[in-house]
Amino acid sequence: MIVKEAAMKRREKYELFLSKVDILSTIDAYELTQISDALKTATFHQGDYVITQGEMGDVFYIIEEGEAEATKTLEPGKPPQTVKYYRAGDYFGELALIKGEPRAANIIAKTDLKVVTLDRASFKRLLGPIEEILK
Repeated sequence: MIVKEAAMKRREKYELFLSKVDILSTIDAYELTQISDALKTATFHQGDYVITQGEMGDVFYIIEEGEAEATKTLEPGKPPQTVKYYRAGDYFGELALIKGEPRAANIIAKTDLKVVTLDRASFKRLLGPIEEILK
């Protein structure tokens, strides 16, 4: 009973959170429940690299708390430049999963960062219907 109650609270928490993520706003309640059950939580400290440009990726991230920035090496031999900022509700990592290519940018935690993640198999199975939108 305790395990069941904890799982229900976790699911409700993630369903509420996911319903506020723009890209998932068109997904019905049943699909949100399925995604909620597949999510895993990860934390990063300020300055940690969540993603490194050039590595192969198999995880999709949604920021639950904190902020991050994307940096990219635009010219060989030059330092990476900031190309985007992320905050709670924003997502990243989908391009490597959709295209099967290496990560296009670095994602660095600007503050302590809490994210929820989906692995490649869960992403394809659960977010297949919105893959075209993500592209």
